[in-house]
Amino acid sequence: MFPRRVLLVFFLLMSLAAVGTTVTAQNILKKTDISSPTIVRTEYDMDKVASPPSLSANEVRGRQLFVQRCAICHDPLGQPSYPNTPGPWVDAATVRSLGEDTVESQIMMGSARMPGWQYTLEPAEIGQVIAFLKTVTPDQRP
Repeated sequence: MFPRRVLLVFFLLMSLAAVGTTVTAQNILKKTDISSPTIVRTEYDMDKVASPPSLSANEVRGRQLFVQRCAICHDPLGQPSYPNTPGPWVDAATVRSLGEDTVESQIMMGSARMPGWQYTLEPAEIGQVIAFLKTVTPDQRP
């Protein structure tokens, strides 16, 4: 139908058009500006950072358990990802006003909104959580 020469010229022009499009696309990518991150320096009080923790080993273990099991709802650690926590704020004043036995019973048995931990935590671990809660002060509230 078409002479060979016409087909050859047609394919040559199509190839050049494809190469030109690729070159144009690459040039557009080269022109894209990439923002560089801003470096923010924070000065820390290294004496405070390097000082030994003020919590006893029992309270530290209670804090670990609290972070693992309780903080997602009660959150006295001020996690910004959970601004509206379903559980109430719990601190030393709460433990004092309710009494350790009531808090222990609440942790073990749970409530309509809170799971009971009697089958998950040992009584000693619940005591460690309460020991940690007694160290939480109102000024730590987010």
